[in-house]
Amino acid sequence: MKILRVILAAVIVLPLMTVSVLLTPILYLFKKMKLDKLYDVILYFGIRIFAHMVIFLIGGRLHVKGKEQLDLKNKCYCYFANHQGIMDIVAMLYPFGIRTGFIGKKEIKKVPVVNAFFIGLGSVFLDRKNPRESIKAILKGSEYLKNGHSMSIYPEGTRSKDGKIHEFKAGSFKMATRVGATVVPVCIKGTRKLFEDAKDLKIHDIYLSYLKPIETKGMSEEELKALPSVVENAIRAEYDSLPALETL
Repeated sequence: MKILRVILAAVIVLPLMTVSVLLTPILYLFKKMKLDKLYDVILYFGIRIFAHMVIFLIGGRLHVKGKEQLDLKNKCYCYFANHQGIMDIVAMLYPFGIRTGFIGKKEIKKVPVVNAFFIGLGSVFLDRKNPRESIKAILKGSEYLKNGHSMSIYPEGTRSKDGKIHEFKAGSFKMATRVGATVVPVCIKGTRKLFEDAKDLKIHDIYLSYLKPIETKGMSEEELKALPSVVENAIRAEYDSLPALETL
């Protein structure tokens, strides 16, 4: 079923990817000419359409919750999400108005078109096997946040192999806390049904919940130390409150 879903998506998505390749030099030109607003409009519109197409074609019906809590026009955020499956990034690029780069594994560099989008979003590649390079990636992400560019990270460090939420790594939170960024816990549920656990061609509901933003500026040392647990527990609670996977 996983293969059938991929083939179904590829039939329509591949032409869209071709158009994306043709747009890449145009976007590069806009960037060089410092036409940032035009660059952003075209980039995010294209990515949003791509995300909607992929989710729809592989059988997803995405429900977005809590976005109204975010001041997307005036603030940048550091999004911390649980990592369920390969479709998580696509799901996080689905909602209109959300603009974010990602901290992602270096292997994404090898994926055509996706790597171009990833770079265009202002993302950072991370080598999970090299602690020194991982620290550099977190520091670079901090600089993006400091300059008003939202970032997203999966603090579990890798995709869940069993669908459960695993312990959040405290080091990933330094990207936000060292610059006093506002943290937004994000709960993702159901994306594994679209790929890793695909067993049929039915439409499956998936959920993307933005929880209450947490201001890290001015936090005490104790509060900063407790932050990873606070975010993890909030996401776990939200995950449990959403419909059980058996009903998706």
